[in-house]
Amino acid sequence: MARRKKAKAPRRRDKAISITGLAEAVMLANVGTQAAFNLSAYDWIADGWTAGTSGSATGLGQLSLHELVYGNKSKTVSIGYAGGGSTTTSISGTSNMDVVVSNLQANWMPALIQSVAIPIGFRIGKRVLRKPITMGNKALKAAGIRSMVKI
Repeated sequence: MARRKKAKAPRRRDKAISITGLAEAVMLANVGTQAAFNLSAYDWIADGWTAGTSGSATGLGQLSLHELVYGNKSKTVSIGYAGGGSTTTSISGTSNMDVVVSNLQANWMPALIQSVAIPIGFRIGKRVLRKPITMGNKALKAAGIRSMVKI
């Protein structure tokens, strides 16, 4: 009689939220929103949605989520690198897409470099700091919160 194959035990997935993974995701989100909208990820989401704000990003070529949803009347478009040396043009009735395209044309190179460098930096950092990370995870386990959060 032929031997039966043993069923493999199901793999357990770690459901804890990784602090380093979360930090990396926030940094990459900031790179993307900075390149396309000239705002940090928090400012892009919060501008106009939180109490006491006007709902309009005021800087050169800035465009918030609130303005994308509800539209904008006129926008100042920055032509050139956003870090300095750029000329500004105020165009009434400029569409949101024109602002995004202008921002991407001005900021694509720094965004590309940062979007490559951040994951590489996190990989190297996790290798270099392996022992402290392990000790931190052991401390979280001793505190009883390792099932929810890890480093």
